Amino acid sequence: MSDRRSPSPSTPADGAITPIAFKPVGESRRHPRRALPVAAIAIGAVLILCLAGLWFVLGARSLAVNVTPAEARVELEGGLAIALADHYLLRPGQYRLRVSAPGHVDHQQTIDIADDLRLDIALDRQPGQLAITTDPPGARVVLGNQDRGTTPLTLAELPAGRYPLRLTHPRAKPWQGEVEIQGMAITDQLAIALQPAWGLVALTSVPAGAEVSVGGNPVGTTPVTVQVLESGEPVAVKLAGHKRWERVLRGKVGETLTHEPIVLAPADGLATVTSTPAGATVTVNGDYRGRTPLELELPPGKAQRIALFLDGYHTEERSLTLASGEEQQLAVAMRADSGVITLSASPAGARIFVDGQPREAGPLTLPARPHRIEARLAGHVSESRTLTPKPGAEQKVHFDLRPEAAREPPGPAAQITSGAGQRLRLFRPEATFTLGSSRREQGRRANEVQRLVSLTKPFYLAETPVTNAEYKKFQVTHSSSHFNRNTLDLPDQPVVRVSWQDAARYCNWLSERDGLAPFYSDKGGRIVGVNADASGYRLPTEAEWEWAARHDGGTMKRFPWGDAFPPPANAGNYADQSAANVLGRVLAGYRDGQVVSAPVRQFPPNPRGLYGLGHNVAEWVHDYYGIEPTLGTQPLVDPQGPAKGEFRVIRGASWRHGSITELRLSFRDYGSDGRDDLGFRIARYAQ
Repeated sequence: MSDRRSPSPSTPADGAITPIAFKPVGESRRHPRRALPVAAIAIGAVLILCLAGLWFVLGARSLAVNVTPAEARVELEGGLAIALADHYLLRPGQYRLRVSAPGHVDHQQTIDIADDLRLDIALDRQPGQLAITTDPPGARVVLGNQDRGTTPLTLAELPAGRYPLRLTHPRAKPWQGEVEIQGMAITDQLAIALQPAWGLVALTSVPAGAEVSVGGNPVGTTPVTVQVLESGEPVAVKLAGHKRWERVLRGKVGETLTHEPIVLAPADGLATVTSTPAGATVTVNGDYRGRTPLELELPPGKAQRIALFLDGYHTEERSLTLASGEEQQLAVAMRADSGVITLSASPAGARIFVDGQPREAGPLTLPARPHRIEARLAGHVSESRTLTPKPGAEQKVHFDLRPEAAREPPGPAAQITSGAGQRLRLFRPEATFTLGSSRREQGRRANEVQRLVSLTKPFYLAETPVTNAEYKKFQVTHSSSHFNRNTLDLPDQPVVRVSWQDAARYCNWLSERDGLAPFYSDKGGRIVGVNADASGYRLPTEAEWEWAARHDGGTMKRFPWGDAFPPPANAGNYADQSAANVLGRVLAGYRDGQVVSAPVRQFPPNPRGLYGLGHNVAEWVHDYYGIEPTLGTQPLVDPQGPAKGEFRVIRGASWRHGSITELRLSFRDYGSDGRDDLGFRIARYAQ
């Protein structure tokens, strides 16, 4: 019987032999490792986070940032920052803060967090623009007191805010108000309709077809309706062969005015006037028109009386009648008006010169105008004088020359020129004389009390009053204006309409310009005192003015021309027949050819070489106005007038004066404000 055994458990049924796993001895006794549960890991992480959070919270500080605008974005850099409802929690340290919002300028700053902190931050709006248009265009824009140009106009880079705005237009009423700039790169639009400042004026002319211009701009031919400013503007009408018509017309806003027909007169004739020598004063029917050579427009068909005046020559008169549009030459040879001067000099051999030309001693007939007469001799001090011959009266001039050894030591210059161009002459009066006038003198006023005065200080005095041109170097906007359509504002006319304070301030300005110590004390733009010994420019004292105008070889003249009344021809510029149509009272029979003030050198100077002293314009002097005690035994030495007062003294006659009282050189007036016939001249003490 065969031996059949059951297969071993490790033996496959098919009899194949397979390996089994090896297990070391004792292996079956070890316990298997277990993986860390997920829950435990999560709990640990939470615990760590809690600890970290506790650490953060316990050491954190509060930062509250209040921003404007509310929608602004806040960013913090430099560490952990926890945003809560209205603040941030962050650890101490340094952070970079940035706040931004559309249309605003970013704000950035570095902050150090050590304690709780609150910040209020308002962002600035970005600049904006303003676009302005007006109807009509061309308005001048002044924004915030700055001129920005004319409309239409867009202004950029304007910080946000409110600005005052002013608009002006030559043909519209001014507009002013406020404008708000939003900023934030927004362009604000502003359109303003300006109110017209003009009305309509209907114009016709006889004959018709004349060209019309308003304010110098052609606007059409007659008949025509034109715009004219309510404030007035010049309207001109011209037609070939006719005289130009020009008036200042005024419109009325919202209305049409009808002007009366404009009758155009035939064109003037034209006369070209020349004289030999040139420079003669020309009047037409007594009205001053200028100096030769000169073109005159004369009404056609009427005889015109033309007169020519020139120092040292006879007055020449002509009658001239011109047709419309006619041109004619008028040449006039002036006939010399002369006087005799007898010249002599010692010691023997001295040579005499008249106006730079050598002359023999003895009688000499010269034109009646100022002449410079000089005597020279080698080894001797030359001498000179300025003299005007008097027709019908012989004058004698003798020079007694001193040897060079007897020459006085050098002193102040005989003549100086100010920084504004005025020539001043040196005077050494060393004289005692009586100021004022006798009670018996015809025309005397009660304020001309006689006083004994002694002048010892040498001083300079300007040859002429200050002119408009000279004064405008100090005050460029000043205008002497006009009187009854006659200008007072020509460059070589004396400046007028200046107060005493104005005149004194001019003196100080001129002193500073020339590097001299100011004579007047200025406090806040007002003269309050003087530096009595200062060498700066000043107004002449009343005593200096009267000495320069009146004192003549120990006597005191009554009038600028002498002692007799009325004045001779060409004696000065007074209220004469030329001004009869504009002044109430004039000198009968006297004609100087000037309606108002004349150029400062128009008339001959006085014997001291000073122009206009006692005529043309009255003059401010330094002194306070007062009535001094009557004549005493002791003279007042170099007086500067009362120490105080309300008004200042005014001396001399003007183109407005024509009575014997006013034309006397002792005539005194007073005031503080300017007048149209009141000017001033400058003086200063010699150093």
